[in-house]
Amino acid sequence: MINYVIIGIYKIRQGSYEKFVEQSRQRLTPFHRESPGFVFYSLTELDDGRVVSTSIWEKREQAEAAASMSAEWIRSVNLADSVVLEENLIGEMTTLAAIARRAV
Repeated sequence: MINYVIIGIYKIRQGSYEKFVEQSRQRLTPFHRESPGFVFYSLTELDDGRVVSTSIWEKREQAEAAASMSAEWIRSVNLADSVVLEENLIGEMTTLAAIARRAV
């Protein structure tokens, strides 16, 4: 199965990873869940203080729309001063192995 992945790399300038997670959980996650083609969304805190956002979509067009929406979301919730999007990558993802997991 082929899906499309968005990998966003963010730098937190003010605030904390936990605050970013909570804001994402409350405001961005519901939008993703309601969007056509949504499969998966996660945040990962790196040792250097950056955050990796990973979302998976069924079609490239859906991934591209979600990437634009996520960048707009950062601006609309006044996170632009505290969180900087360093890079946003979109690509084809091929899953080679997985286990069944219950959704969060």
